[in-house]
Amino acid sequence: MSTPPSTAVTASCVALLLVLASGDVAAGVCRDADVFPDSAGKRVVSANDSLFFQTKDLQLDIDGSPDAYGTKDQGLEDVCNGLGPLQPPNCRGNARGSCYQACQAAFRQWSDAKSSPQGLGQFVCSIGLGGGGCSVPHVRLQDSPRDEWFVSETTVQSGPPAGMGVGQWVKAQAAQLDSQAIPYFVIPSSFRKLPWDATPGDLGVVIEARSGHEASFVVGDIGGELNEASARLLATLAGRERLATQMKVDALGVPVARLVGARAGDFRVVIFRHTAPLLPKPQRGGAFVLSKTAQGLPDWIRNAARQKLEAIGGRQRVIDCTEP
Repeated sequence: MSTPPSTAVTASCVALLLVLASGDVAAGVCRDADVFPDSAGKRVVSANDSLFFQTKDLQLDIDGSPDAYGTKDQGLEDVCNGLGPLQPPNCRGNARGSCYQACQAAFRQWSDAKSSPQGLGQFVCSIGLGGGGCSVPHVRLQDSPRDEWFVSETTVQSGPPAGMGVGQWVKAQAAQLDSQAIPYFVIPSSFRKLPWDATPGDLGVVIEARSGHEASFVVGDIGGELNEASARLLATLAGRERLATQMKVDALGVPVARLVGARAGDFRVVIFRHTAPLLPKPQRGGAFVLSKTAQGLPDWIRNAARQKLEAIGGRQRVIDCTEP
């Protein structure tokens, strides 16, 4: 029996809607979302005033740890991850590969010369410690009795204790987000611009899709390619209390324990925009200083990020909006 034309049209429309709906399901049901331009090679989706993306690896950022960089290269981080050689010319600002030995040699020359931290610029340049882009290192030493350690900075600082001015506080090691204590994520500076508009201090969540492990974080540092995280965040995702260390030989030829924690996986990330609890602009100036103290920050990150995650639809929303 033939189908009346009007019924056929209606059936066709319904079929079309079902096809579109099934396509939406196949794409992960990330409804009411916009696809933003890629950032750092990552596909970025915007929905619920949040940014969603996937990364296949997470590298370790230990900035902010008081034990990161030592004046004798005794830190948990290799000093040549923060400093680069000036010579030979083909290694300027590059401490990787065959240029790594040039960096170690340059740092050893600075140490042998018993020069001050201000004299580092005669031997090496900054590629993260005290600057960047092979600039002159503007480094400071921690207060005594830890004056054989460089201050390791993060872009974001915790709130100052009562009675201390922000200008004085942000220079202290205690103000930085300790990589081993605070779960933080790292964004490139371009990610702060439109259309992405992420802010240092924003909350977020990362889910390892294979294991199901989940961790909340605060955007704590600038750099990388949307694939760097603090030691605390990496340890949580690995289901561990702390990351492991591995013995290496430092620039002065002494065995030293280095923190290791870079991981490959299927990491789904959401950053909740405009959630940074920053101090008022007149009080903090150009710095990104939180209104939360270091002591209360971990609990606040966990609880506030969990509330935001539930508000946008939970874990499945993150998975759906980060499907390739």
